[in-house]
Amino acid sequence: MSLPAPRFAGIDAGGTSFKLAVASDLDTIHAETRIPTTTPEETLDRVGRWLAEQGPLAGMGLGAFGPVGIAPGTNHGRLFVTPKPGWSGIDLLGPLARHVDAPIALDTDVNAAALAEQRLGAGRGVESFAYVTIGTGVGLGLVIGGRTARSRLHPEAGHIFVPHHAGRGDFPGVCALHGDCVEGMACSAAIEGRWGASPDNLADGHPAWEMLGHYLGHLALNAVMVAGADRVILGGGIGTRPILAMRVTRTLDRLIGGYGAITEARGGVEAMVRTAALGPRAGMLGALLLAMDAAA
Repeated sequence: MSLPAPRFAGIDAGGTSFKLAVASDLDTIHAETRIPTTTPEETLDRVGRWLAEQGPLAGMGLGAFGPVGIAPGTNHGRLFVTPKPGWSGIDLLGPLARHVDAPIALDTDVNAAALAEQRLGAGRGVESFAYVTIGTGVGLGLVIGGRTARSRLHPEAGHIFVPHHAGRGDFPGVCALHGDCVEGMACSAAIEGRWGASPDNLADGHPAWEMLGHYLGHLALNAVMVAGADRVILGGGIGTRPILAMRVTRTLDRLIGGYGAITEARGGVEAMVRTAALGPRAGMLGALLLAMDAAA
């Protein structure tokens, strides 16, 4: 009799909800659930109890919102000061690790999604790219030389400042830490605050998309010029709208300003911006890949 296939847990820990899955491979999901991100105590308790119900695991991968300590050491798995109310300083990893007697891998939620896009989606065959998620926040993950970029912390590109769009008016931005940084001007709460409507309800011709293209196009330029990204992949709840890739491409083309050395080596500016191929499941698939890599 053959032994049962090993099972792996993946956790996509976001500011709105924790998405959890247990799988023996990426095509065989045995259990899946979503737990709202409320208070740390309630959320982590519910996640831990769900993990405990899943039986023996061969590995666990956690892709976490942040900023979070991803390097080994005192702050490994602990959130730093975060815009998510009540979560600053919380140990994410410890309470969950108690339920898993197996190797555990931790990375950011954006890096986990970037890993999935690299192996399964819009980043296949691209040695270096930036994955930008736009939704509850704005985050950036880097794949450089075929590997996700990791250091003591991780990129926090959503909190950089870029020139404001002419149509900003007196809108102050919504970032709890910086007000009008890229995240503060381009996340879902910013769209609702500026335009009074959910991004899901905005037609392609709405001026919000031009403004988002402006802010995210500047972010894309930084990823290309500073990190040497060959491609910028747009994901998250807002990022997968095709109109956004068009607007970001237009802004990036204008900002590059005909600098042929930048575009020609990458197949032209149209090849440099892509919509994520895996949609909202990128983070979960990336967390499962982290778990499988940890157990290998």
